[in-house]
Amino acid sequence: MTISDLGREHLAAHEDRISIRREQEEIETDQAPLPNPGPAALFVLLVATIVGIGGAFAFQALSPDTPFVILGGTLLSAMILAIIGLYRYQWFLLITLAIRPSLDDLIADQFGTFQPSAILGILAILVTAAHLVSRRLTGNWHRLTPLGYAFVAFFVLFVPSFLTSVDRGVSQAAMFGLASVVLLYVAMEQQLLDDRKNLIRLLAASAIGMFVPLVTGFVQFFFTGTLDPGGSGLVRIDGSFAHPNTFATYLGFAVLIGLSVIPTLEVKARLGLIIATGLGGFLLIATFARGAWASFLIGALLLAARINKKLVGLIIVGSFAVAAVVPGVGDRLANLTASTGPNGAPKTDDSLGWRFGYWERIWPFTSQNPVSGIGIDATKTQTPEAKDPHNSLLQAYLEGGILGAIGFFTLLGVATYAAIKVWKKAKNGELDRQTAVISAGSIAGLLSVAAQLITENVLLNTIVWWYLNIAFAHVAYLTWGARRTEVPDATHEYPDGGSTTRLELPTGSGHSPTATKVQ
Repeated sequence: MTISDLGREHLAAHEDRISIRREQEEIETDQAPLPNPGPAALFVLLVATIVGIGGAFAFQALSPDTPFVILGGTLLSAMILAIIGLYRYQWFLLITLAIRPSLDDLIADQFGTFQPSAILGILAILVTAAHLVSRRLTGNWHRLTPLGYAFVAFFVLFVPSFLTSVDRGVSQAAMFGLASVVLLYVAMEQQLLDDRKNLIRLLAASAIGMFVPLVTGFVQFFFTGTLDPGGSGLVRIDGSFAHPNTFATYLGFAVLIGLSVIPTLEVKARLGLIIATGLGGFLLIATFARGAWASFLIGALLLAARINKKLVGLIIVGSFAVAAVVPGVGDRLANLTASTGPNGAPKTDDSLGWRFGYWERIWPFTSQNPVSGIGIDATKTQTPEAKDPHNSLLQAYLEGGILGAIGFFTLLGVATYAAIKVWKKAKNGELDRQTAVISAGSIAGLLSVAAQLITENVLLNTIVWWYLNIAFAHVAYLTWGARRTEVPDATHEYPDGGSTTRLELPTGSGHSPTATKVQ
């Protein structure tokens, strides 16, 4: 056997390792040049300031009780953020992920639907749409992965539901939220196809976004917590979110991703993230959201099985200990099947028994318009309780009809396929350690949220979807986005004896893709 034969055999044995890490030197990318803002940006900034302050005065004239500082600051910040997005979209995306969890608590009743979170959602739609169109026109567009197409189909197949809705106003707001989810997913997928290091940037921005919810949650826990209006008899924590269940879903996903990132960090950063995930886990318990508890346990067991199987038993024992020791946990679990509230009156909150009864009562709505449903997010307008279905799978069919159900279940199917493919790659050693553990956290987080589809209102939880998009884009990239090149001299030696080939990112722009070394 010749030396060249040995080299080819060594390459074949290791060519499937994929890494999200890159060498430190600058790497040439096939990117469209960014515009130079120049004097035009100053002019637009001036216009934005005038429009923001003028809009605040106009709104205050119509509603004198409106806090001018809040409204003016909101509009002005929105205008400035929009300008940033037009010139530096990645900055806009990172800032958006860093501030979104803080906005649900910034609600003034005088604003009506004109809330900071709604403004940011509209900005995300407009700026992201403009960015994606610009990429397409400038030849800097990567062909969508199958998961990207599934997201687009998910939105398109819910459009008839909006057009035939029994309450067009409610459905309109839901469609805006859905549009922001789909557009941001496509943008994140494009970002990862540009440069895999963008995954770390997206995760870092999301980690920064946890600061305000965590601080708010602990302030509520020690000082300002209020009794659950649902009748559970417990003080439930919702952080800076609109509802404890949404906060719990967000925390469960964030903690699982954080646990997967911890082994990849240096000592100081690792300690900081350990503290953050620990605090997040504590607040997850304090939300008293049973569905989030169960789904987090499922995700944690999956993650432990991938990283260290010995942790599986520890997690199970710890779960029983928490249920036995932490005040209120046992009562909350017992509340699942209770027929009376803490005061002895008939129980009317969202227990499992209540859910079964509610599903039975809203099921006949499916016959009103089998093709396009009663309208996205319209169930709550048709029942005395004014509640969502508490079952996202049922909600997709009930509110979206056959078309909406096809869109949602197709998205779930494609995402499941991608997750299984990535899991197998990690298990077979095709991914380096950093990529493997982050992939495990992404899949565990996605499974954790998916487990709540049966009993919770996840379908239209826009804020949660924005962060799920990062994990979705990551598994999509690892499944379809990387193309290997068979260049023998492109291998890189690992300290443990392994090696990897170069990868090239598909540009979809007609330009020659750039091969890049990974380490």
